[in-house]
Amino acid sequence: MTPPEAATFAFIQDASETETLAALIGRFTTCLEANGLDGAACMRLAGIGQPVQPRLLFGAGRFAWADRYEAERLHRIDPGAQAAFSALSPFSWAELRADPPDTGVEAMFAAFRSDGVASALVAPVHGAQGEVYSVTMTTAQEASFPDDMRRRLHVAASLFAVRGLTCLEREAEAPSAEITRRELQCIYWIAEGRSDWEIGRILDISEGTVAWHVRNAKAKLGRPKRSELPDAAWRRGLLPDDSTH
Repeated sequence: MTPPEAATFAFIQDASETETLAALIGRFTTCLEANGLDGAACMRLAGIGQPVQPRLLFGAGRFAWADRYEAERLHRIDPGAQAAFSALSPFSWAELRADPPDTGVEAMFAAFRSDGVASALVAPVHGAQGEVYSVTMTTAQEASFPDDMRRRLHVAASLFAVRGLTCLEREAEAPSAEITRRELQCIYWIAEGRSDWEIGRILDISEGTVAWHVRNAKAKLGRPKRSELPDAAWRRGLLPDDSTH
C-alpha cells in the first residue's frame, strides 16, 4: 500500500469514530497532504426544496478561495455548481473549462489562482433527502487526478462531509451563553453583507461597539470567523432561513 493509500485508508477507518469537527478536520488535512493536496472546502449547494445557494460549512487546510466563492456568489457562473447535481464521481476544475473558453469562468479560475489554488478535484455528495453538497480538494500546483486517486478521495471526502455535518450539528446544539438582542442585530446585518461601520450607522452605535458585539457573538456561537456567524445563528433557529442568503 502506498503512503497516499495508507493515509486515506486510515482516515476512512477513523472518521466514523471522530467526535469533534476540529479532530475530523485535522485527520482529513493529514489525508489531503499525503495525497499531494493542501486544502478542502465542504459546501452545501442546495437544501431540500431550495434554490442553488452555496454555503461554506467547514474546511480543512487552505480554503480561502471558498470565502471568495461564497461572497461573490460565483456559483452563478461556475459550471461545477450544476455539474455536482448530476455527477456520480469526482471531476476536476480542468474538466470544466469550455472550448472556446468562457470569459467569466476563466476569470473565476484566475481569481482562485491568485488565492493560491491551481488545481482542484470536486467530490459531489448527495444527501438521503435530496440535499447536495460538494467537497472541493485543492492544490497550489498544476495536477492531474488519476482514477485510483479519485476513487479513494471520493470515499474520504464523502465521509468528511457526512461526519462533519454530524459534528457541526451536535456542536451547534451545545449550550452556550444567550445571544443578546444587539448581538443578533449585528449578525443579521452581517448576513446582509454590511461592514461594522455600516452596521454602526444603522444601529446608531459606534463601529467599535459593533466589533465588541461581534467578538462576543463569535465566542458564544463558537465560530472564529465573522462570516460564519449568520449560518451558526440560523442553525440554532436565531435567524429566519432567508436572512442568511
